[in-house]
Amino acid sequence: MNGNPRDELQETEPKRVKVYVLEDNEWRDTGTGFCVGHLDGACVKNGENGAFLVVTDEELPDNVLLKSKLEGNIEYQRQEETLIVWKDLTCRDIALSFEESTGCDALCDFIVKIQKSVEMNISLVAVRSNDDGMGSVHEIITGPVNLPSNDKDQDDKTLLEALRILNENTAFEFLRKETVEFVLAVGYVSTLVHVFQKAEQNHKHRSLILLSSIVKTLFLYNQRQILEEMVTSENIIGVAGILEYDLEYPDRKANHREYLQRSGFHFKEVVPLKSEEMKNIIKKAFRLQFLKDVVLVRFLDDHTFNLISDVILDFQACIIDFIQRDSFLTRLFALYTDTSVPLESKRDGIRMLHQCVQIAQNIDSLDKSKFFRTLVRSGFFDVIEYAFNVETDSGVRILATDMVITIIEHDVFLINSVNNECANNRDAGSDQNPSGQMVSLERATSVSSDVSLLMILSKILLTDKSLGLKEQVVQALNTLLHPEGCMEGNTAYQDEQNGDLVLGFCNDAKEFKEHFGANNSQDQTLQDIPQILDYFTKFYEVVAPFLFKPLMDLTVLNETSDVLLQHLIKLIAFITTEHDRVISQKFILSSQILSNLATLLRPTHTLQLRLTVVRCIKSILLLDDEIYQQELMAQGVYRPLMGLLEENINEDNLANSCLLDFFHLVSTHCSRALEMDRNEKSGFVLLNRHLVDHYESILQQVNYVPTISNMINMRNGGGVVVFGDMCGGSEEALDGKISSLLPHVDPGFNDDNDSEKSVTFKRAMDKLSAVPPPISIKEDVLKEEG
Repeated sequence: MNGNPRDELQETEPKRVKVYVLEDNEWRDTGTGFCVGHLDGACVKNGENGAFLVVTDEELPDNVLLKSKLEGNIEYQRQEETLIVWKDLTCRDIALSFEESTGCDALCDFIVKIQKSVEMNISLVAVRSNDDGMGSVHEIITGPVNLPSNDKDQDDKTLLEALRILNENTAFEFLRKETVEFVLAVGYVSTLVHVFQKAEQNHKHRSLILLSSIVKTLFLYNQRQILEEMVTSENIIGVAGILEYDLEYPDRKANHREYLQRSGFHFKEVVPLKSEEMKNIIKKAFRLQFLKDVVLVRFLDDHTFNLISDVILDFQACIIDFIQRDSFLTRLFALYTDTSVPLESKRDGIRMLHQCVQIAQNIDSLDKSKFFRTLVRSGFFDVIEYAFNVETDSGVRILATDMVITIIEHDVFLINSVNNECANNRDAGSDQNPSGQMVSLERATSVSSDVSLLMILSKILLTDKSLGLKEQVVQALNTLLHPEGCMEGNTAYQDEQNGDLVLGFCNDAKEFKEHFGANNSQDQTLQDIPQILDYFTKFYEVVAPFLFKPLMDLTVLNETSDVLLQHLIKLIAFITTEHDRVISQKFILSSQILSNLATLLRPTHTLQLRLTVVRCIKSILLLDDEIYQQELMAQGVYRPLMGLLEENINEDNLANSCLLDFFHLVSTHCSRALEMDRNEKSGFVLLNRHLVDHYESILQQVNYVPTISNMINMRNGGGVVVFGDMCGGSEEALDGKISSLLPHVDPGFNDDNDSEKSVTFKRAMDKLSAVPPPISIKEDVLKEEG
C-alpha cells in the first residue's frame, strides 16, 4: 500500500444493529441489519479517503438501510454500552443500537481512527448516567483539540489564548493527554523560554506575567515528562526566570536564576563521576527539589507536590543505587587515607557524604540498611576518624556526627559490627595507625569490644568547644547506650513468646543460659546476647572512666566546664535508670560521683548546672534503691541542696519550683510507704527523717505549700491520712474492706534476684509503684512479698 494513510485503516467486521431515525420527536425503527465501518476509495477529498458507517439489511444484503459519512464537525455520542447517536450534516438524528457491546466497541474504535487520520474535526463522546440517576457525565474519547501556538514570536493576545486553552484542556483526560503529547513533541517548554527571553529584553511586563501563569498551569498537568523537560540544562534557567514573575506581586521579581547560576547550576565532583547519565540525574534531582521547596512552594496543590516528591525520590534511589554499584565509594574513602589530598577536598567529601546519608533517609528501610552497611564496609570509619581526630572545622565535625547519629538510630550496632567484621580480617600489624593517640586507645581496647565509637564520641564531648556538636554527641551516646535500642538492632534479641526485650547483665554466657534456660530454641540468641552484655561491661570498664573523668575529678575544671558537666550529669541520670542497676551502681559508687554532686550544688556553679544535679538526684531517688539513698545521705548531698533552697526560698523562679517538686516527691513517696506497709525503715521514710532532723529550721520557712508541713508531721508521727474512718474506725473493719478489694496474691510470685534481670519487668514494676493506690494495701500482703 506504499505508505498511503489508508494503509493504517481497515473496514470493520459486520455487527448486528438496529437503525433508528428521529422523526417528529419520536425514534422510528428503519430496520435491522449489519453495520460496518466502510472506507470508500472512490470518495476522495483533498487526497484523503472517505469513511462511512454503512448498514445493510440482514434479510436483503443488497438493501442499504444507512450510509452516513464521517465528516465535518459531527459529534458522535456513545450512550451506555450499546448505543451510538449523532446528528449528520443534514440535521438528521440517527441512532444505532447494537446487539452486543463488542459491536459498539468496534465501531467506536473505527470512529477514533478516522478522527485521527482522515476527519480531524469529528468527535466521539461517552455519555454515562450518574450513580444517583440524576444527570449525566460526558467524557471525550476523541475529537479536535485546541492547542496553544508554538510560534517563536508571540504577543500578549497569543499568550492569553494559550493560557485559556491550557486551562480548558485540563477538564478532560483526553484533552490533557493530547496537550501533554503536543508539549513534549514540539518542545513547547523551549518555545516558552525563547518567548520569555525576548519579552524580558523588550520589557513586556504583561507577557512575562502571562508566561508565568502558563508555566504554572503546565505543572498542574501532573506529568513527569513535562517536569523533567523543565529541569533540563537547556530549560531550567529560563523556567526559573519565568517563575520569578508573579501575578500576585506584579511589581516585584524574585531572583531564582541568580541562586541557580551561583550555587546550583553546577555541582562539585569530589571524585570524578564517570556516568554522564548520573550527572544529569543528580542535577535534575537538585533542580526539582529547588522548584518544590522554593520556587513553587505557594502554588503547588497536593497532587503536583506528591508527583514532584515521587520523581525526586526515584532520582534519589537511582543515586544511592549507583553509589553502591560503582567504584565511587572506594575512590571517595581513599581521600582520607591519602595525606596528599587537600584539606578542602576532604571536607567536601564529608559534605557530599552527609547529603547521601540524608537522601538515604527517604528510601525503603531495607535499601537504607543495605546502603549504610555498604558505607561502613567501604571505609566509613576512616571518615569518622578523620573528622573527629584531625578535622578542626566544627561545621564539618557536626556533619560527621549527624551521619553517625543517623546510622546508629537506624541500626545501633551497624557501625561497630561491620567495622569489627572488616577489622578482624586484617593483619594484626595493621592495628598500628599513626593517625593519632585516639586510634591507639581504640585498638588497645580490642576491636571486638565494640566501644571504639563510644571512645571517639566521648573524646569529642570532652574536648570540642562547639555547643551544637556536644548536643549531637550526647544524642548519639544516648542511642548507643540505650539497652532497648541495642536489642532492637537485631530481631534475634526478641523473645519468641511475647516480644519483650530482655537484658540481664549476667556474668558470662553460662550464667545467661542458666538464667534463661538452656533449651531455648533460638540458639543464635544465646550467642548474640553475651556480646551485648560484653558491650556494656566494656563501656563501664573502658569508656565510662574516660567519659566521666571531669565528674570524678573536679580539680581539672575551668570556667567552661559547667556546660560539659550538665551533659555528663544527664548521662549519669540516664545510665542509673536505663542500665542494669548492679553494674551501673558499682561504677557510680566506686567513682565518687555522688559525693561530687554535692560540690556541684554549691553557689560557685551556674544555676542551670545546680538544677541539673537536683533533677539527677530525683531520678536516682525514684529508683527507690536503699544503697543509693544511704550513700546520698552519707555524702552530704542534701546540705548544699538545702543551701540552694535558702537562696530561693521566697523567689518565684525555676529553682524554687524545681526544689518544691523535689520535696513533693519525697513527701508523696514517704506518705505512700507509711500507708502501704508502715515500714519505718523505708528509704523515703528515712530520707524524710534525715531532712527534717537536720534541716527543719530551713523547711519551716517554706510555709506557702502543704508539702513541707506534711514532711514535718510525718517525721513527728502524724500527718498520715487515716483510712480507718472510712470503714467505721476499726482496724478490723479496714482489713475486711481491703480484703474484699484485693485480688488473691501468690506469696511465692516475687523473686528479688530475678526482678532485676528483665528490663520489661523492671519498667512494669516502676510504673506500678508510681501509681498511688486508691486505698491502703493490707500489711500482711506486703509482708508476704518481702
